[in-house]
Amino acid sequence: MKALILSISTGQGHHATGEAVANMFEGMGVSCTTIDAYEYVDPKLSKLVSSGYRLSAAYAPWLSARAYNLLVKRNSPSRRLSAYQMTNTYLAWDLRKFISRENPDIIVCTHVLSSILASMMKDHGWTDAITAGIVTDFTVHPLWEDTGSLDYYVTPSELLDFQMARKGLDTRKILPFGIPIRPQFSRKGDKASARLALGLDPQAHTLLLMSGSMGYGSIDLSVDRLDAMAIDFQAMVVCGANKEMYRRIKRKKFVKRFEVYGYADHVDMMMDAADCIITKPGGITSSEALAKGLPMIMINPIPGHETRNAEFMLNNGIALYATKSFPLDEAVFSLFKHPGRIKDLQATIALYAKKNAAQSLCGFLAGKAEERLSAASEADKNGAGE
Repeated sequence: MKALILSISTGQGHHATGEAVANMFEGMGVSCTTIDAYEYVDPKLSKLVSSGYRLSAAYAPWLSARAYNLLVKRNSPSRRLSAYQMTNTYLAWDLRKFISRENPDIIVCTHVLSSILASMMKDHGWTDAITAGIVTDFTVHPLWEDTGSLDYYVTPSELLDFQMARKGLDTRKILPFGIPIRPQFSRKGDKASARLALGLDPQAHTLLLMSGSMGYGSIDLSVDRLDAMAIDFQAMVVCGANKEMYRRIKRKKFVKRFEVYGYADHVDMMMDAADCIITKPGGITSSEALAKGLPMIMINPIPGHETRNAEFMLNNGIALYATKSFPLDEAVFSLFKHPGRIKDLQATIALYAKKNAAQSLCGFLAGKAEERLSAASEADKNGAGE
């Protein structure tokens, strides 16, 4: 049995989801290949999309927010002869060569753009693989209405069924297994042991402040607010790929203890060590924190999908949301003023956490593929017998 993961380069989250799915498939004995769909078709296009996403998030968030808000209102597929559809048809046709050569039994898409290509290939009969698109945020992005030929949709929560139906998608295809996360985030480690391993005080209140893989957001201002607070705690600060932000924070003189990191590959241990995570509400990071049972204070959402992630988690009592009128230091104060508040959050988090999303998804899809292969084998036997 063969599986193919189709991703698109817009931040590390989609690749992390693909990695979680691929590792789970491999562990089940399913051969798995991962490719960036745009990179395969046209490396220049891939670079353009990736760079455009980073630049719009960093320098023109208001513009990307306006475009998102316009697109999200669409609930019907694009016209077949539109320039957008014709471009996607060309891309899908080019990708078809790879699909035909690999002949996967299962195709899993970790981005709406790769999901559109897989849907087009199904619609044109260019593949008979079982196809699934993963919604990697706690909202339904624009353009999912153009994926109607997929076999399944993987969502982070049953509460997205309403949005999916409004997009005109078949809710019978929805698999609310959660966003697949890597196994190290599915297990909750001992807090004191994690702190000792990181060289932290095992008894002190501990915060984890993150800005995402791209280093989006002015977390140096967040650090200043936290350092000025009267209550005592220690904090880990992860700057991601933002080297300038890392250097800026490292130059600061702190009253409290701040351990500052650039890009970190042991965030799972940091989550185990923390009492609370302060982060922008990306879909994958939020899912990882939920699986760890870690209370969250959301800051600096990228306008559009992350703003809606924040609204989802705030409205469902999963996290706090720091804003101009409810700033970060006030959010931290309110969280630690009453220890019972953390326990209440953890109880609500347990209702929404999907620790075994990768296992549930891969097991389901492998089962469906096995059924299809068995049926084909039986049909061949019957044909030979005749």
